[in-house]
Amino acid sequence: MIHPDLKTFLMELHKVLKFLFAFLILMPISGCQHQLINSKTKEFNAIEFNPKISSSFKSKSKKYLVQITDMGHPKLIIHGLDYKKRNLFSGSSARPTQIEILGELSYEVIALEGRQRGIISVNTQLPSNEPNPQAEISAQNKLINELEFLLLERLVQELHLIEN
Repeated sequence: MIHPDLKTFLMELHKVLKFLFAFLILMPISGCQHQLINSKTKEFNAIEFNPKISSSFKSKSKKYLVQITDMGHPKLIIHGLDYKKRNLFSGSSARPTQIEILGELSYEVIALEGRQRGIISVNTQLPSNEPNPQAEISAQNKLINELEFLLLERLVQELHLIEN
């Protein structure tokens, strides 16, 4: 027969070992590239923009794309940035009820391993405001501003995934 104090001690030891085992298992799993994918910046040897790309996008990209002089990093070329507007119609009067704006970013990464091209697309919608077209234009400009940030975040995320 086991002494009651020994039984209590073994039960407490079992609880501690269970938590220690879970900690030892979850610790390596939590470090598996999670930090790399969620990183907000990416380093490049050189970054080139098409002359048609707006200066506001170039200035926003400095927050996400860092240029360093190390030759081991790839070169990034952003070929194009395009926004397309589409009216979505519904209802019995077939009037535009929503406006969809699609942002597309085409890029090329040149590394020692080779070249890789890609296109990133992000879209968003806003309600149509026919009675006040000036407010609608202002809302569209704000959405385009937000789409630039979303495109840059997606670009960095995709480049981290390609790298790994």
